[in-house]
Amino acid sequence: MKIYNHILNPPDYKFNFKNFSIEDICFLDIETTGLSKENNLIYLIGLIHYNKENSSWNLVQYFADSKNEEKNILKEFNCLINNFELLITYNGLSFDIPFIDHRLNKNGLKSNLKKLKNFDIYRRIKKESPYLELENLRLKTVEKSLGIFRDDKYTGKDCIKFYYEYLDSKDERLLERILKHNYDDLYYLVPVMKIFDIVEDAKTIPLILQNREVKIKIRDIDLKGDMFQICSESNIKVKDIIYYTDEYNFQWIENKLKIRFESKKGMITPTKECIFVNVSNWPFKKNLKDLSQYMVPNNIILLKVEEKFVMDNIKLILNEMILSSI
Repeated sequence: MKIYNHILNPPDYKFNFKNFSIEDICFLDIETTGLSKENNLIYLIGLIHYNKENSSWNLVQYFADSKNEEKNILKEFNCLINNFELLITYNGLSFDIPFIDHRLNKNGLKSNLKKLKNFDIYRRIKKESPYLELENLRLKTVEKSLGIFRDDKYTGKDCIKFYYEYLDSKDERLLERILKHNYDDLYYLVPVMKIFDIVEDAKTIPLILQNREVKIKIRDIDLKGDMFQICSESNIKVKDIIYYTDEYNFQWIENKLKIRFESKKGMITPTKECIFVNVSNWPFKKNLKDLSQYMVPNNIILLKVEEKFVMDNIKLILNEMILSSI
C-alpha cells in the first residue's frame, strides 16, 4: 500500500453547511477496477479534509500497490473517516458509498460510513437542473460551466487499464496518470460547489421596496394543470397582501409569496416544447418583454423550454407583480 499526502491552498469557497464546521467535512472519490462491487476491487481512495493540527487542507490518497492490498486501503480509509461528520461526493450515494460498504463487508470490516451524513453534489444539481443551463450532469460539464478546464486527458476507464499494466510493469508513469486523475477529480470537487451559488443567484430577486433592500428567493415552481405557480420567500415580513384578478393571483403573507396564473403549452421550435403565458390583459404588460433567445410574438412570455425554466422571464414577472402590488 502507498499513501500520498498533499497540502492544498485554502479553497476559494465559503462553506455554508448548517451544523457542520470545516473540520467536520470530507470529500471522497474512489477508483475501481470495474462497476461491479461484487467482482471488482477498489484500488485507490482519495479524500480531501481540513487538518486541524496544521491548519491546512489535505488531499490524501490510499493506493493498492497490488490486488491483495484492497483490505489495507479500506482499513486506513475506515479509520480516517471516524474524524468527520459530513461526506461530500459526486454521485457517491449511487456509486462510491455502496461500493465501499460492500467491499468493507467483503473484507470482513465493519463500515464506519453509516455514521456520516451525506451530501451528493450530483443529486443536488439534478434537483436544481431546471434552473441551470447545463447540457448534462457529467462532472466535467459542470466544471466547464464554472470555467474549470483541467488538463487531465484520461478517464476512469483508462485508469483501469493503466492499473493492470502498472501491476505487471510497476511503471511509475502509469501510476502518476492514475494518481493525477483521482487527484483532479477530488481537487475540483471543492470549486464545483460554487454551482449552488449560481443556483441561488438564479432564484433570487433583489428589490428596493420603501427604501429597504429586499431579497425574494424562489423556492419552488410548479405547474398544476394549466396553472403556473411560483412560491417564494422574502427576507422581510409584510402586512398581508392578497390580490385575486382574472389574470393572476398574488399572495404575500408575512414572508411567504405565492403567485398563480394561467399558462399554455406549445412548440417554440419544431422539436422543442414550451410553456408560455399571454400577458395581453395584464395591467403592467408594458413592463413585460420576453428576455429569452427565441423570437416570440408581443405579449407572449416564455416560462419553460423543454425541461429548463426561463428564469429571466420568471423573475421579471415576479418583480413586476410585486412592484405593482405594493
